[in-house]
Amino acid sequence: MPSWKASTRRSCITWALSGAVVLALSGCSPEERLLVAVYVDEHGTAQALLRSCDDDGQVRGPWLRGTFTTKSEEPTAGAVEGFGAAAPETEEPWIGWRARGINTAADFPLFAPPAQWRADTRGQQNLQPGYTYELTFGDPDDAYVYNGAMTFDATQLARVKSGEVLTRRGIMSMDAFEEGARKAC
Repeated sequence: MPSWKASTRRSCITWALSGAVVLALSGCSPEERLLVAVYVDEHGTAQALLRSCDDDGQVRGPWLRGTFTTKSEEPTAGAVEGFGAAAPETEEPWIGWRARGINTAADFPLFAPPAQWRADTRGQQNLQPGYTYELTFGDPDDAYVYNGAMTFDATQLARVKSGEVLTRRGIMSMDAFEEGARKAC
């Protein structure tokens, strides 16, 4: 009987540790919701659409980060399929902009965020071939509950037709995006 207790105790400890590891790994990321889209308007200007789940329509620190990517056969962690990750930031700087603090969600030219956001810019402020862009924002309540994010490149954006937008779920109609954003909250 004593060996049964020892093996049962070991099994319980093993299961408890396994559960703790799973919870630790899965509970740390905010839920990514369908709240960000991009498209090209009739004048050929890339546009961004940000939607918020906050009652006041606010978002935390929106930013656009473009990093140079190299063509590879196998994508690396965090890379867009078919592209390898760029060199670390110390070797390959990013381009785009970053707005800090709480701002009102808006529709705006991708490389010209609203002036009241007081965004800091880096590098070329237009779509560059060979760059992968990430447009993202966080939960304004700093609760780390959700965020809006998407990753794209100039080639993907060029495939978007009039009346459509590119989202993290792919190309969809503007109406489908707006409905998806409402349901995401």
